[in-house]
Amino acid sequence: MTFKFILPDIGEGVVEAEVQQWFVKPGDHVVEDQPLVEVMTDKATVTLPSPRRGTVTKLLHQPGQVAKVHEPLLELVEDVKPSQEPSVMAPAQEEAAPAQEAGAAPPAAPAERSGRKVLAAPAVRAMARQLGVDLGLVHGSGPGGRVLKDDVHGARNGHAHPPPELTAPAAVPQRPAPFAEQLPEQAPVKQVSHGDEVVPVRGIRRRIAERMAQSKRTAAHFTFVEQVDVSDLVKVKDRIAAKAREEGVKVTFLPFIVKAVVAALKKHPWLNAVLDEARGEIRLRREYHIGIASATEHGLTVPVVRHADKLSLMALAREIERLAAETKAGKVRPEDLSGSTFTITSLGAQGGLFATPIINFPEVGILGVHRIRPTPVVKDGQIVARDIMNVSLSFDHRVVDGHVGAAFAYTVIGYLEEPDLLFMDMV
Repeated sequence: MTFKFILPDIGEGVVEAEVQQWFVKPGDHVVEDQPLVEVMTDKATVTLPSPRRGTVTKLLHQPGQVAKVHEPLLELVEDVKPSQEPSVMAPAQEEAAPAQEAGAAPPAAPAERSGRKVLAAPAVRAMARQLGVDLGLVHGSGPGGRVLKDDVHGARNGHAHPPPELTAPAAVPQRPAPFAEQLPEQAPVKQVSHGDEVVPVRGIRRRIAERMAQSKRTAAHFTFVEQVDVSDLVKVKDRIAAKAREEGVKVTFLPFIVKAVVAALKKHPWLNAVLDEARGEIRLRREYHIGIASATEHGLTVPVVRHADKLSLMALAREIERLAAETKAGKVRPEDLSGSTFTITSLGAQGGLFATPIINFPEVGILGVHRIRPTPVVKDGQIVARDIMNVSLSFDHRVVDGHVGAAFAYTVIGYLEEPDLLFMDMV
């Protein structure tokens, strides 16, 4: 029997993916859960495994081509097993086919009782049916949130946790219009000069273009810039970093900045908000999920430190390091790239004096931190060298008034200039 492997739902808001590389070719025999293809969505790079045993007959998309969710990627001829019981081993989409052909509604599979779409291999679905486990309530530990056999066993034994979206729903922004629809009308390029390189706007690059254009088109940006004397923070950070290295943890300034931002957000809740234009509502978030903008070879990516208010400095350092490594390698999980409530962008050694960061839609504020420089300043009537860092904060003026944005900025600055105060308020 010919089986068409479709592009599954692999993340919140994902509607298509670009084929990066195939791990199989026509004529290859594959088994269940064997890696088939690597695809890049606008959020992450994901490896998709085979849900069937069989022989590959056709690859329906070549590397560089874009496929829509539920569009076939590959065809294979399934292995025939006389003892196979279709009602147990076949996936939900095959069970539904006879009923749909007969004009009847397909029976509800146990794996979909919760109404949540699940990514799982047929063998895993069969195991879930046999054990009476609702896959919709199981948090998958595989690529792209795929549910594995160990996850099913854990759910049966009461050791599994429900998926994050079932316990801590986050604001889900509407997907912006395609990038091409957002561009102003312009004359088409009639000729490509000799030596020009044409780069398709795809994957993460297209997502960046869409989100940045949407943010600038929608939010009423205003930017606030100020200097921060981080001389005391530098000393504290150096002492803690030396101790952390003994435990194999790399501590940078980012964990301190995250803690300062979270403490300031608690005092200025209108900065930890999203504006729902359709409903005419401002939602003040009570969870603190901090996005950390990171540069990759594919473009800007914003992995999210979830529940940053509940993490210690060391735990924050570990999580930031994990996210940075996975983002750089292109292996960050889709669930780590959504749901942020406020974003920090670090411009590092190329920080310049100040910038005008673009708000990470649909948030209402973003903090840009710049390089720390020894700078002559006047302190107690004397000119002394201090470690100075500039910060640039952009706000959505539709939600955040100027004096509110400035008050938030100076609260963050106060914690960074006097880290003792930060430790007093730290969880």
